[in-house]
Amino acid sequence: MLKKIFIKIAAVISLSMFSVFSWAMSFESEIDFTFNGERYSGRFRYYPNKVRMDIGDSKGNSQTIIMREDTHTYWLIGKNKIYNELAMKFDIAATTGIIGDHYDDAQVRRRFIGDDIINGRVVSKYRTVLESFGRHVEYDEWRVPGHPVPVRVASPEGLSVIEYKNVLFLEQASDSFELPLDVKKEKLWTAQKRTRKKRRTHLG
Repeated sequence: MLKKIFIKIAAVISLSMFSVFSWAMSFESEIDFTFNGERYSGRFRYYPNKVRMDIGDSKGNSQTIIMREDTHTYWLIGKNKIYNELAMKFDIAATTGIIGDHYDDAQVRRRFIGDDIINGRVVSKYRTVLESFGRHVEYDEWRVPGHPVPVRVASPEGLSVIEYKNVLFLEQASDSFELPLDVKKEKLWTAQKRTRKKRRTHLG
């Protein structure tokens, strides 16, 4: 069951394409997002080149996701204190939407589509394209003029949608983006190991 949850969250991280304008301050916010019709909610934290998400689904499953662009890895931590470590397929800008200072204007292109109303506010919609690990990433974003964090972002086909709510521009504690000391890495059993285990059981 836990492995299935990890796979779902990994899919969200790999396929979600979200955007925030480049800025240096750290922040935290509430997030609500959907992926393949499943809804998740929780807390989003950003510190330069690092992201942490503490999220849960409608079934009561909870996960912590820590992304580290400095090591190109992210950790998926379950409530039973077991974690998986995976290589990043896209950088933070493409997977969480935080565009770091290393991005220049030539790497990010935005095209104004029109105005919409979200939660009673007039917001501007853009189609945005950027490069991540040499690959083009494209998504839509809705933002209030002059506000650095978008109200909503989504993949073009609508598979992934996220909303940022109650954004607070606060300095985040750097240790929040470290792997906790009391967690254990999930053991990955190879097909060869599983075969040997079955053989010993059969002979025993």
